[in-house]
Amino acid sequence: MITFLRDVAQHGNLRLSDEEEAHVLDDLQAAAAGLLDAPGTWTAITGGASEGLGQVTAALGSIDGSVVLVSSDFPSVTYPWLAERERRGTRIVWVDDTPNHDLTDELIRAIDASTKAVCVSAVQYATGTVVDVPAVTERARDVGARVIVDATQLAGAGPVSVRQWSADALVCSGYKWLSSHGGVALLALAPDLAAATPRLVGWKGSDEPFSFDPTILRLAPDARRFELSTISYASAVGLLTSIRLLRDCGIERIAAHARGLASRLIDGVEPLGWSPFRPLSDPASSNHIVALQHPAADIRHVQRVLSEEHRIICSGRGSSLRISFHLYNDANDVDALVDALSAVAVVPGDR
Repeated sequence: MITFLRDVAQHGNLRLSDEEEAHVLDDLQAAAAGLLDAPGTWTAITGGASEGLGQVTAALGSIDGSVVLVSSDFPSVTYPWLAERERRGTRIVWVDDTPNHDLTDELIRAIDASTKAVCVSAVQYATGTVVDVPAVTERARDVGARVIVDATQLAGAGPVSVRQWSADALVCSGYKWLSSHGGVALLALAPDLAAATPRLVGWKGSDEPFSFDPTILRLAPDARRFELSTISYASAVGLLTSIRLLRDCGIERIAAHARGLASRLIDGVEPLGWSPFRPLSDPASSNHIVALQHPAADIRHVQRVLSEEHRIICSGRGSSLRISFHLYNDANDVDALVDALSAVAVVPGDR
Protein backbone atom coordinates (compact mmCIF):
# COMPACT_ATOMS: atom_id res chain seq x y z
CA MET A 1 0.00 0.00 0.00
CA ILE A 2 2.80 2.41 0.93
CA THR A 3 4.67 1.63 -2.28
CA PHE A 4 1.55 2.27 -4.35
CA LEU A 5 0.82 5.56 -2.58
CA ARG A 6 4.39 6.76 -2.95
CA ASP A 7 4.52 5.91 -6.66
CA VAL A 8 1.24 7.62 -7.48
CA ALA A 9 1.93 10.63 -5.26
CA GLN A 10 5.34 11.22 -6.81
CA HIS A 11 4.73 10.16 -10.40
CA GLY A 12 0.97 10.47 -10.99
CA ASN A 13 -0.21 9.16 -14.35
CA LEU A 14 3.26 7.84 -15.15
CA ARG A 15 2.55 5.07 -12.63
CA LEU A 16 -1.24 4.99 -12.94
CA SER A 17 -2.31 5.80 -16.48
CA ASP A 18 -5.93 5.86 -17.59
CA GLU A 19 -5.53 2.36 -19.01
CA GLU A 20 -4.01 1.07 -15.78
CA GLU A 21 -6.69 2.72 -13.66
CA ALA A 22 -9.42 1.19 -15.81
CA HIS A 23 -8.10 -2.26 -14.80
CA VAL A 24 -6.64 -1.50 -11.37
CA LEU A 25 -9.37 -3.52 -9.63
CA ASP A 26 -9.43 -6.50 -12.01
CA ASP A 27 -7.09 -8.72 -9.99
CA LEU A 28 -8.90 -7.90 -6.78
CA GLN A 29 -12.25 -8.68 -8.40
CA ALA A 30 -10.95 -12.10 -9.45
CA ALA A 31 -9.50 -12.75 -5.99
CA ALA A 32 -12.77 -11.65 -4.38
CA ALA A 33 -14.74 -14.07 -6.55
CA GLY A 34 -12.50 -16.90 -5.37
CA LEU A 35 -12.67 -15.88 -1.72
CA LEU A 36 -16.46 -15.53 -1.77
CA ASP A 37 -16.98 -18.59 -3.99
CA ALA A 38 -18.94 -16.48 -6.48
CA PRO A 39 -18.83 -16.22 -10.29
CA GLY A 40 -16.61 -13.38 -11.44
CA THR A 41 -19.48 -11.61 -13.20
CA TRP A 42 -21.30 -11.41 -9.86
CA THR A 43 -18.58 -9.47 -8.06
CA ALA A 44 -17.73 -5.79 -7.82
CA ILE A 45 -15.45 -3.61 -5.71
CA THR A 46 -16.99 -0.75 -3.74
CA GLY A 47 -15.73 1.92 -1.38
CA GLY A 48 -17.33 0.33 1.68
CA ALA A 49 -19.86 -2.24 2.88
CA SER A 50 -22.33 0.55 3.65
CA GLU A 51 -22.14 1.64 0.02
CA GLY A 52 -22.88 -1.89 -1.18
CA LEU A 53 -25.72 -2.40 1.29
CA GLY A 54 -27.19 0.96 0.36
CA GLN A 55 -27.04 0.10 -3.34
CA VAL A 56 -28.76 -3.25 -2.80
CA THR A 57 -31.42 -1.72 -0.57
CA ALA A 58 -32.08 0.97 -3.16
CA ALA A 59 -32.49 -1.69 -5.83
CA LEU A 60 -34.96 -3.64 -3.68
CA GLY A 61 -36.49 -0.82 -1.66
CA SER A 62 -39.59 -0.46 -3.79
CA ILE A 63 -40.72 -4.01 -3.01
CA ASP A 64 -43.93 -4.36 -1.05
CA GLY A 65 -43.86 -6.31 2.18
CA SER A 66 -41.77 -6.61 5.32
CA VAL A 67 -38.04 -6.91 5.93
CA VAL A 68 -36.56 -9.14 8.65
CA LEU A 69 -33.63 -7.65 10.58
CA VAL A 70 -31.67 -8.47 13.74
CA SER A 71 -32.17 -5.81 16.42
CA SER A 72 -28.52 -5.86 17.54
CA ASP A 73 -26.93 -6.15 14.09
CA PHE A 74 -24.34 -3.66 12.88
CA PRO A 75 -26.07 -0.40 11.87
CA SER A 76 -24.82 -0.57 8.28
CA VAL A 77 -27.06 -3.61 7.86
CA THR A 78 -30.21 -2.04 9.29
CA TYR A 79 -29.97 1.69 8.54
CA PRO A 80 -30.73 1.48 4.80
CA TRP A 81 -33.96 -0.36 5.59
CA LEU A 82 -34.88 2.08 8.33
CA ALA A 83 -34.49 4.82 5.74
CA GLU A 84 -36.81 2.88 3.44
CA ARG A 85 -39.30 2.70 6.30
CA GLU A 86 -39.22 6.49 6.52
CA ARG A 87 -39.48 6.93 2.74
CA ARG A 88 -41.97 4.21 1.84
CA GLY A 89 -43.37 2.84 5.09
CA THR A 90 -41.51 -0.48 4.72
CA ARG A 91 -42.44 -2.69 7.67
CA ILE A 92 -39.57 -3.96 9.79
CA VAL A 93 -39.74 -7.26 11.66
CA TRP A 94 -37.12 -7.35 14.42
CA VAL A 95 -35.47 -10.54 15.67
CA ASP A 96 -33.42 -10.57 18.88
CA ASP A 97 -30.08 -12.32 19.33
CA THR A 98 -30.32 -13.88 22.80
CA PRO A 99 -28.06 -16.55 24.31
CA ASN A 100 -30.93 -18.92 25.11
CA HIS A 101 -32.39 -19.00 21.60
CA ASP A 102 -30.98 -20.03 18.25
CA LEU A 103 -30.84 -16.91 16.07
CA THR A 104 -31.24 -18.92 12.87
CA ASP A 105 -34.44 -20.50 14.18
CA GLU A 106 -35.74 -17.10 15.23
CA LEU A 107 -35.06 -15.66 11.77
CA ILE A 108 -36.77 -18.58 10.09
CA ARG A 109 -39.82 -18.18 12.36
CA ALA A 110 -40.00 -14.48 11.53
CA ILE A 111 -40.25 -15.16 7.78
CA ASP A 112 -43.81 -15.40 6.52
CA ALA A 113 -45.85 -14.72 3.41
CA SER A 114 -45.43 -10.95 3.87
CA THR A 115 -41.62 -11.13 3.98
CA LYS A 116 -39.90 -9.65 0.96
CA ALA A 117 -36.32 -9.46 2.25
CA VAL A 118 -34.04 -10.70 5.01
CA CYS A 119 -30.88 -8.68 5.67
CA VAL A 120 -28.45 -10.09 8.23
CA SER A 121 -24.79 -10.41 9.17
CA ALA A 122 -23.49 -13.96 8.81
CA VAL A 123 -21.72 -13.50 12.15
CA GLN A 124 -23.05 -10.96 14.62
CA TYR A 125 -20.40 -8.39 15.48
CA ALA A 126 -21.33 -7.95 19.16
CA THR A 127 -21.89 -11.56 20.21
CA GLY A 128 -20.16 -13.79 17.65
CA THR A 129 -23.44 -15.56 16.95
CA VAL A 130 -23.30 -17.47 13.67
CA VAL A 131 -26.30 -17.51 11.34
CA ASP A 132 -26.96 -20.63 9.26
CA VAL A 133 -27.35 -18.66 6.05
CA PRO A 134 -28.37 -21.62 3.80
CA ALA A 135 -31.19 -22.49 6.22
CA VAL A 136 -32.44 -18.90 6.22
CA THR A 137 -32.18 -18.71 2.43
CA GLU A 138 -34.10 -21.97 1.99
CA ARG A 139 -36.97 -20.64 4.10
CA ALA A 140 -36.89 -17.26 2.33
CA ARG A 141 -37.16 -18.97 -1.03
CA ASP A 142 -40.38 -20.65 0.12
CA VAL A 143 -42.06 -17.24 0.28
CA GLY A 144 -40.17 -15.57 -2.56
CA ALA A 145 -38.11 -13.32 -0.27
CA ARG A 146 -34.68 -11.91 -1.03
CA VAL A 147 -31.65 -12.55 1.22
CA ILE A 148 -28.86 -9.99 1.72
CA VAL A 149 -25.84 -11.05 3.80
CA ASP A 150 -23.05 -9.01 5.35
CA ALA A 151 -19.99 -11.27 5.70
CA THR A 152 -17.71 -8.60 7.20
CA GLN A 153 -17.36 -10.46 10.51
CA LEU A 154 -16.61 -13.80 8.81
CA ALA A 155 -14.61 -13.45 5.60
CA GLY A 156 -10.95 -14.10 6.30
CA ALA A 157 -11.72 -15.96 9.53
CA GLY A 158 -14.04 -18.62 8.13
CA PRO A 159 -15.38 -19.95 4.84
CA VAL A 160 -17.83 -17.89 2.79
CA SER A 161 -19.73 -19.32 -0.18
CA VAL A 162 -22.17 -17.30 -2.24
CA ARG A 163 -22.91 -20.44 -4.29
CA GLN A 164 -23.79 -22.60 -1.27
CA TRP A 165 -25.60 -19.84 0.57
CA SER A 166 -27.72 -18.94 -2.50
CA ALA A 167 -27.96 -15.37 -1.22
CA ASP A 168 -29.17 -12.64 -3.56
CA ALA A 169 -26.46 -10.24 -2.41
CA LEU A 170 -23.39 -10.32 -0.21
CA VAL A 171 -21.19 -7.50 1.03
CA CYS A 172 -17.95 -7.54 2.96
CA SER A 173 -15.67 -4.79 4.27
CA GLY A 174 -11.96 -5.12 3.62
CA TYR A 175 -10.71 -3.88 6.99
CA LYS A 176 -11.83 -6.60 9.43
CA TRP A 177 -10.53 -10.16 9.24
CA LEU A 178 -9.51 -9.54 5.64
CA SER A 179 -6.91 -7.29 7.26
CA SER A 180 -6.75 -4.45 4.74
CA HIS A 181 -7.71 -0.83 5.35
CA GLY A 182 -10.83 1.30 5.20
CA GLY A 183 -11.98 2.46 1.80
CA VAL A 184 -12.58 -0.82 -0.01
CA ALA A 185 -15.21 -3.55 0.16
CA LEU A 186 -16.53 -6.51 -1.82
CA LEU A 187 -19.98 -6.88 -3.35
CA ALA A 188 -21.52 -9.99 -4.91
CA LEU A 189 -24.89 -9.91 -6.66
CA ALA A 190 -27.09 -12.62 -8.16
CA PRO A 191 -27.50 -12.24 -11.95
CA ASP A 192 -30.86 -10.47 -11.91
CA LEU A 193 -29.59 -7.84 -9.47
CA ALA A 194 -26.27 -7.54 -11.29
CA ALA A 195 -28.24 -6.76 -14.47
CA ALA A 196 -30.42 -4.11 -12.83
CA THR A 197 -29.81 -0.41 -13.35
CA PRO A 198 -28.43 0.90 -10.04
CA ARG A 199 -30.23 3.75 -8.34
CA LEU A 200 -26.81 5.40 -8.00
CA VAL A 201 -24.50 5.31 -11.00
CA GLY A 202 -20.98 6.63 -11.41
CA TRP A 203 -18.42 6.90 -14.16
CA LYS A 204 -16.55 3.82 -12.93
CA GLY A 205 -19.63 1.64 -13.53
CA SER A 206 -19.60 2.08 -17.30
CA ASP A 207 -18.41 -0.60 -19.70
CA GLU A 208 -15.40 1.52 -20.68
CA PRO A 209 -14.80 4.01 -17.83
CA PHE A 210 -12.31 6.16 -19.71
CA SER A 211 -14.35 6.36 -22.89
CA PHE A 212 -15.93 9.57 -21.68
CA ASP A 213 -19.34 10.21 -23.23
CA PRO A 214 -21.61 12.17 -20.90
CA THR A 215 -24.60 11.81 -23.26
CA ILE A 216 -24.92 8.01 -23.29
CA LEU A 217 -25.18 5.61 -20.34
CA ARG A 218 -23.31 2.42 -21.17
CA LEU A 219 -23.16 0.38 -17.99
CA ALA A 220 -20.86 -2.60 -17.50
CA PRO A 221 -22.63 -5.86 -18.39
CA ASP A 222 -22.14 -7.38 -14.93
CA ALA A 223 -21.95 -6.43 -11.24
CA ARG A 224 -19.24 -3.87 -12.00
CA ARG A 225 -22.02 -1.47 -12.99
CA PHE A 226 -22.49 -0.94 -9.23
CA GLU A 227 -18.98 0.51 -8.89
CA LEU A 228 -19.27 4.26 -8.53
CA SER A 229 -16.04 6.22 -8.70
CA THR A 230 -12.42 6.49 -7.71
CA ILE A 231 -11.92 4.66 -4.40
CA SER A 232 -8.92 4.06 -2.14
CA TYR A 233 -6.85 2.13 -4.66
CA ALA A 234 -4.11 1.76 -2.06
CA SER A 235 -6.59 -0.09 0.17
CA ALA A 236 -7.58 -2.24 -2.81
CA VAL A 237 -3.93 -3.12 -3.42
CA GLY A 238 -3.57 -4.02 0.25
CA LEU A 239 -6.73 -6.12 0.19
CA LEU A 240 -5.55 -8.08 -2.84
CA THR A 241 -2.27 -8.88 -1.10
CA SER A 242 -4.07 -9.80 2.11
CA ILE A 243 -6.58 -12.12 0.41
CA ARG A 244 -3.72 -13.97 -1.26
CA LEU A 245 -1.89 -14.33 2.06
CA LEU A 246 -4.99 -15.53 3.88
CA ARG A 247 -5.86 -18.07 1.20
CA ASP A 248 -2.27 -19.35 1.21
CA CYS A 249 -2.53 -19.84 4.97
CA GLY A 250 -5.85 -21.64 4.52
CA ILE A 251 -9.15 -20.27 5.78
CA GLU A 252 -10.09 -23.57 7.46
CA ARG A 253 -6.74 -23.63 9.26
CA ILE A 254 -7.30 -20.06 10.45
CA ALA A 255 -10.74 -21.03 11.78
CA ALA A 256 -9.33 -24.06 13.60
CA HIS A 257 -6.53 -21.95 15.08
CA ALA A 258 -9.04 -19.38 16.38
CA ARG A 259 -11.20 -22.11 17.89
CA GLY A 260 -8.24 -23.44 19.85
CA LEU A 261 -7.53 -19.96 21.20
CA ALA A 262 -11.19 -19.42 22.07
CA SER A 263 -11.30 -22.68 24.00
CA ARG A 264 -8.13 -21.77 25.89
CA LEU A 265 -9.56 -18.36 26.75
CA ILE A 266 -12.90 -19.64 28.00
CA ASP A 267 -11.26 -22.30 30.15
CA GLY A 268 -8.95 -19.66 31.60
CA VAL A 269 -11.52 -17.01 32.49
CA GLU A 270 -14.41 -19.13 33.73
CA PRO A 271 -12.82 -19.46 37.21
CA LEU A 272 -12.75 -15.64 37.26
CA GLY A 273 -16.51 -15.42 36.76
CA TRP A 274 -16.46 -14.70 33.02
CA SER A 275 -18.54 -16.77 30.61
CA PRO A 276 -19.14 -16.61 26.84
CA PHE A 277 -22.36 -15.31 25.31
CA ARG A 278 -22.68 -18.77 23.76
CA PRO A 279 -20.66 -21.86 24.75
CA LEU A 280 -18.30 -23.16 22.09
CA SER A 281 -20.38 -26.33 21.98
CA ASP A 282 -23.26 -24.28 20.56
CA PRO A 283 -23.26 -24.60 16.73
CA ALA A 284 -24.15 -20.91 16.61
CA SER A 285 -20.93 -19.94 18.39
CA SER A 286 -18.16 -18.51 16.23
CA ASN A 287 -14.51 -19.50 16.53
CA HIS A 288 -13.00 -16.04 16.21
CA ILE A 289 -15.32 -13.77 18.21
CA VAL A 290 -15.78 -14.50 21.90
CA ALA A 291 -18.18 -12.21 23.76
CA LEU A 292 -17.33 -12.53 27.47
CA GLN A 293 -19.84 -11.55 30.12
CA HIS A 294 -19.50 -11.09 33.86
CA PRO A 295 -22.40 -10.72 36.32
CA ALA A 296 -20.80 -7.80 38.17
CA ALA A 297 -18.30 -6.15 35.83
CA ASP A 298 -18.50 -2.70 34.30
CA ILE A 299 -17.42 -3.66 30.79
CA ARG A 300 -16.21 -0.17 29.86
CA HIS A 301 -14.05 -0.03 32.98
CA VAL A 302 -12.53 -3.43 32.24
CA GLN A 303 -11.87 -2.46 28.63
CA ARG A 304 -10.17 0.77 29.70
CA VAL A 305 -7.96 -0.94 32.30
CA LEU A 306 -6.94 -3.66 29.85
CA SER A 307 -5.91 -1.01 27.34
CA GLU A 308 -4.23 1.52 29.63
CA GLU A 309 -2.51 -0.80 32.11
CA HIS A 310 -1.96 -4.01 30.15
CA ARG A 311 -1.79 -2.86 26.51
CA ILE A 312 -4.49 -5.35 25.57
CA ILE A 313 -7.01 -4.05 23.06
CA CYS A 314 -10.53 -5.48 22.90
CA SER A 315 -13.99 -4.01 22.47
CA GLY A 316 -16.87 -3.32 24.78
CA ARG A 317 -20.07 -4.32 23.02
CA GLY A 318 -23.18 -3.85 25.13
CA SER A 319 -22.79 -6.05 28.20
CA SER A 320 -19.94 -8.06 26.66
CA LEU A 321 -16.19 -7.80 26.36
CA ARG A 322 -15.54 -8.83 22.75
CA ILE A 323 -12.33 -10.73 22.09
CA SER A 324 -11.32 -11.16 18.45
CA PHE A 325 -8.83 -13.80 17.31
CA HIS A 326 -6.91 -14.08 14.05
CA LEU A 327 -3.95 -16.00 12.68
CA TYR A 328 -1.45 -13.56 14.22
CA ASN A 329 -2.65 -14.33 17.78
CA ASP A 330 -1.23 -17.17 19.82
CA ALA A 331 -1.50 -18.82 23.23
CA ASN A 332 0.71 -16.15 24.80
CA ASP A 333 -1.88 -13.52 23.91
CA VAL A 334 -4.62 -15.57 25.54
CA ASP A 335 -2.59 -16.19 28.68
CA ALA A 336 -1.73 -12.47 28.93
CA LEU A 337 -5.43 -11.62 28.73
CA VAL A 338 -6.39 -14.18 31.37
CA ASP A 339 -3.67 -12.86 33.69
CA ALA A 340 -4.84 -9.28 33.10
CA LEU A 341 -8.48 -10.12 33.79
CA SER A 342 -7.47 -11.81 37.03
CA ALA A 343 -5.83 -8.55 38.10
CA VAL A 344 -8.64 -6.20 37.04
CA ALA A 345 -10.80 -5.11 39.95
CA VAL A 346 -14.42 -5.81 39.08
CA VAL A 347 -16.43 -2.61 39.31
CA PRO A 348 -20.20 -3.19 39.21
CA GLY A 349 -21.78 -1.63 36.17
CA ASP A 350 -25.26 -0.42 35.32
CA ARG A 351 -26.91 -3.66 34.30
